[in-house]
Amino acid sequence: MGVSPVLNLAFAFGPFRLIPSQKILVREDRPVKLGGRALDILHLLVMRAGQEISKNDLIEFAWPNVFVDESNLKVHISSLRRALNDTFPQATYIATIAGRGYQFVGQVQAEHVETTGFTGDEQLVVSSLPALSTLIGRQRDVEGVARALDFTRLVTLVGPGGVGKTSLAIAVAHARRGEFPDGVRFVDLSATDDPALVPHLVATALGVRGDPADLISAVVEHLRNRRILVVLDSCEHLLHAAAAVAARFVEAKISSCLLATSREPLGVSSENVQRVEPLAFPPRAEVRSVNEALAYPSVALFALRALETADYRLADEDTCAVASLCEALDGLPLAIEIVAAKLDHFSPTELLNSVGARLSELRNELEGAHSRHRTIWATLDWSYQLLSTQESTIFRLLSVFTGSFEWTDVTGMARLVQYDPYQTTVALGGLVSKSLLSVEIDGEQLRYRLLESSRSYAAERLLQDSQAQAAQRHHAQIVLSMFERSEAEWAWADNRVWRARYEARIGDLRKALDWCFGDAGDASLGVALAASAVLVWNEQSSIFEQLFQVERALNYCASLTDAPRRTAALASSRAWCMSLIGQLHSGTDDAWEIALNYAQRSGDVGQHLSVICGHAHFLIWTGRLEQSVDVLDSAIRVAVQYGDRGLLFDAEWLHALAEMHLGKLLEVRPKLERLAEDLTHQSPSTIARYQLEPYLGINITLAFTTWLTGQPARSLSITEEMLLKTGQSDQLMAQSTILAIVAMPLALWSGQIDALGQYSATLGRNLDRENLAVWEPVHRFYASVIRNARGDLNALDEMRSSIDVIVRARSLLRTPMHLGVLAEALLARGKLVDADDAVEWGLKLQRQSKENWCLPELLRVKAGIMAALGERVQARKMLASALRKAVAIGARSLQLRIVNDIAQMAIAAGNKKEAVDLLLPVYESYAERASTEDLKRCARLLAASTSRVPIPLQG
Repeated sequence: MGVSPVLNLAFAFGPFRLIPSQKILVREDRPVKLGGRALDILHLLVMRAGQEISKNDLIEFAWPNVFVDESNLKVHISSLRRALNDTFPQATYIATIAGRGYQFVGQVQAEHVETTGFTGDEQLVVSSLPALSTLIGRQRDVEGVARALDFTRLVTLVGPGGVGKTSLAIAVAHARRGEFPDGVRFVDLSATDDPALVPHLVATALGVRGDPADLISAVVEHLRNRRILVVLDSCEHLLHAAAAVAARFVEAKISSCLLATSREPLGVSSENVQRVEPLAFPPRAEVRSVNEALAYPSVALFALRALETADYRLADEDTCAVASLCEALDGLPLAIEIVAAKLDHFSPTELLNSVGARLSELRNELEGAHSRHRTIWATLDWSYQLLSTQESTIFRLLSVFTGSFEWTDVTGMARLVQYDPYQTTVALGGLVSKSLLSVEIDGEQLRYRLLESSRSYAAERLLQDSQAQAAQRHHAQIVLSMFERSEAEWAWADNRVWRARYEARIGDLRKALDWCFGDAGDASLGVALAASAVLVWNEQSSIFEQLFQVERALNYCASLTDAPRRTAALASSRAWCMSLIGQLHSGTDDAWEIALNYAQRSGDVGQHLSVICGHAHFLIWTGRLEQSVDVLDSAIRVAVQYGDRGLLFDAEWLHALAEMHLGKLLEVRPKLERLAEDLTHQSPSTIARYQLEPYLGINITLAFTTWLTGQPARSLSITEEMLLKTGQSDQLMAQSTILAIVAMPLALWSGQIDALGQYSATLGRNLDRENLAVWEPVHRFYASVIRNARGDLNALDEMRSSIDVIVRARSLLRTPMHLGVLAEALLARGKLVDADDAVEWGLKLQRQSKENWCLPELLRVKAGIMAALGERVQARKMLASALRKAVAIGARSLQLRIVNDIAQMAIAAGNKKEAVDLLLPVYESYAERASTEDLKRCARLLAASTSRVPIPLQG
């Protein structure tokens, strides 16, 4: 029975519909991204359309019983105007009543609308590109830069600080995003002063992971078959590093484009330099009215900001003074915005006198700087001198943050000077209203940011402050509290929300760690901070940065006696990182031994068990299965004694994984089924793993075991479900693991080459972003398997080469299986000697690792080679041995493959009854008789057993 549509009251105006009950604004059936407070303000405005509503009434409606500064209201009104495309100077919807409040001036009609299947969740938009702000007098510039991107790969916007380069770049990116189907990525270089981090910031923005010694090569390779616009903002203080990135970008001759902003050109060949000039200002003698003055963009910007921040509306008698101000400020947008915000305390003429005097004085002091840079610096200094003590103190303290920050960060820094929330709120509101601090709405909260010029000025002022070191320490403590909170939230928070929240603070994390491990820093604080950030690095997959920061922290641990648990966590993190980047050598063994030693000395049983489980995982993937079982046996005993079901679950799951590979399928499958059932009743594990949560781990192990024990359809269904879940949550590392160890081998053995191709393509895309060395050769192997299946004669060499890399890396688990696949492919090409060498190598590695699950398959392939060499009697004996082993371990799918080969030999020899006796009971034991190529082959062989036409052995 269908669900009847729900009728909701809506307020309609222009192309918009506001549905208060749904907390949503719709434009032409598409949701508009707005925070709840902004929607509340709009609700009151449209309910009382045509009436003047005071600021106090709006604040009380949107923030009932909460004290907020008036600047919050102004920010939300500005956000609403942007969302409604409400242009200046003539308001379409929301008009300002200077000094009093606001009025909704659009025509509003109440109506009922259907909202079946429509939710506010559709408003969520994920993009690295900042929101588009109001841009005045730049339309021609936007069009010119956009045209330049049509014929060149590198465009650099050049101009002095405060001229609006970043705003112009963002506007161009929004205007041209439709031309870049693979997206737009914004890279803010103002967040760091370290040239070495430039390639990392670019790679992170693109979601690329690679060798830290040559990240840009990974970036270029990622962009090679994509069309992406990369906006590289604020290059001037890292000019050489930014130029090096741009040069590689241009040399690669790819279709993606780079749009950079800088105070000077990058100096790269083929760079298209676009000069960003200040906004035009009118000659003082030529303006006599508001309309004449507003024809000049500098005055239009001044008037807009004055109205938004100071409720000032430009009058004819002030146009001359405003024109003079714009001229004195060199038409620089940032300077104009800062000065316009002061109109709540000064008249335009008073501003002109005050600003003019200060500019003349400070320009002389800054003779070595570019004239327009002197202007913005002098304007900032002039504005700074007018701040209250509380405002100037907060302004200096906020310079410690590298990017955007929240209200709680501000109050955290304010505690350093013992400001209460009221004092902090007033000071923060003052900085916003004076345009020294930018603010934007992020869901239900405000996010603040110091623009690059303002942060540089505030940071210089902080250096002159006696509290400079205390401020840096306090910042590091705030970051520590933040990342400790991330640890507590990790077990229950939505993965995407959690990652977005804390990955946005990585810049502050880097800055805090740099201070902690610097000459004047606090190493013990740095160790605590690095340990608290491990989960975020894990989820971000920043393996190389994590390894660098963790090793830096571990260097200080020897001198610390009060951080054994943190040291154990850091040592475990280092061992995991070394494992995941393919360093499966003696150094990684040593890293795990060190981690185990630290964990045992920590006295924390839970921490010790988590490291034991991590070490066992490493032993499994390096082919030391029996050793891993011994380790896990002791871990299970301790977990039972300790009474932690989460830790016990992890140890039992890994124990089942190891035993499955040892060939104990009949014992393992019921254990896995029980664990899967128990999982639905367990709390999240306390072990910090690398994105492979228990749910995924147990199910992918169950999927592989289910396939082997004769339920291929169920196995493939479980696999697809796990791939979907990891894709939806953007857990690319976990998804890559599932693809490499379950999805691709099962697709191959099921004869689903097209599905294998899709899985291989997905893994390739993941590795393009994550670049996990441990799965790279596995991906190459299966990619070459696909090429071989499609007739590429050179694919066999690539298969062999990939296995060589896997063996050298000591990632030995599943390697015997890979060698069996290679041997069978060589056999099909008639390369019998090479095929025999490959299968013998596989059997040797199988004996070393005790990977008994795949022994029947290797013996089957060996028998096929022997038969091709004419050794049919020995081949039959080998197949009989393979069949006994498959039956003994319960590997019904391998049993089917072996029976098919025996039956085919029997049919070829004329023994059709023997073939039927072998095939029929196995075939009838499967309910899903068309789910794999092996079952289809079995059906064909049964049909052929009644035919008198002999068929070839390898049919």
